[in-house]
Amino acid sequence: MNSPALSIILVSYNTAEHTRYALDAVYRETQQTAFEVIVVDNASTDASVKVLREHFPDIQLIESEQNLGFAGGVCLGVEQAKGEYILLLNPDTEVLDGAIDKLMLFAQQNRHNGIWGGITLNEDHSLNTQHAWSRPTFGTLLFSALGLSKAFSSSCFFNHANYGCWQRDTVKEVDILSGCFFLTHRHVWDQLGGLDPQFFMYAEEADYCLRAAEQGYQPIVSPTAKLIHYGGLSHTQFSGKLVKLLKGKVELINRHVSRHKRPTYKFLLYLYVLNKHLIHTLFRPGTAQGQEWRMVFEQRTDWLKGYQ
Repeated sequence: MNSPALSIILVSYNTAEHTRYALDAVYRETQQTAFEVIVVDNASTDASVKVLREHFPDIQLIESEQNLGFAGGVCLGVEQAKGEYILLLNPDTEVLDGAIDKLMLFAQQNRHNGIWGGITLNEDHSLNTQHAWSRPTFGTLLFSALGLSKAFSSSCFFNHANYGCWQRDTVKEVDILSGCFFLTHRHVWDQLGGLDPQFFMYAEEADYCLRAAEQGYQPIVSPTAKLIHYGGLSHTQFSGKLVKLLKGKVELINRHVSRHKRPTYKFLLYLYVLNKHLIHTLFRPGTAQGQEWRMVFEQRTDWLKGYQ
């Protein structure tokens, strides 16, 4: 049997039915690409393993004895991958209209980029812009801390972090692509050493993209490859998710920002959380979200260290 062109890697953690739904869409919508599916289950306590074995007997299912996080799980899966291309796909996604076939064709037409992504949509098929970002800078962090990036979300000046003025209907090279729908060439993966497992969850794909850019590989987005990203299925607590997000951002600063700039960048992250905490304390006291922001602020000494 010939090796598949593409290895699709999913990391599952207590997402049994969602993973099944995601794989149903992969098989339904991918007709032109020879692919294999590798699912790494991160020690789920639900019926994930049972459901996947019953409904997808031909996939490679790797059962980890411990939760390795997203990066660790992906790396474990890639060890078994045979494809020339590697696609990271979240279990909380639904590929639409041949999106994987379209992204593979786009990659072959733009081989020099080495990393390719598509467009994410919300459940109602409205645009979800959280699929591409710029690298952290003083300006992006300052405008976020002051709320200007949200107030002027369609501005590429105030919201450059999320490419605010880009309509998502054109091809665009970006700094960072979301790991929910993330295609890379195997030789790029091997050259970079894959994702860094120290990023337990969040910012691991950002680190990969920034390291790739240093080697001459610039991530690029195809506007025709689209999928729904439902988001956040492994997190039921807002504060827990945000603490991990902040840890990832701080670790990214530790790795990719010059030493003399790091304290300023971290202070701007702290200012962002402080402002959110104060706004909810003063104007929305007693709300559940206010309690969550208080918890995030109280854990600042933890997340300001990054992933150590």
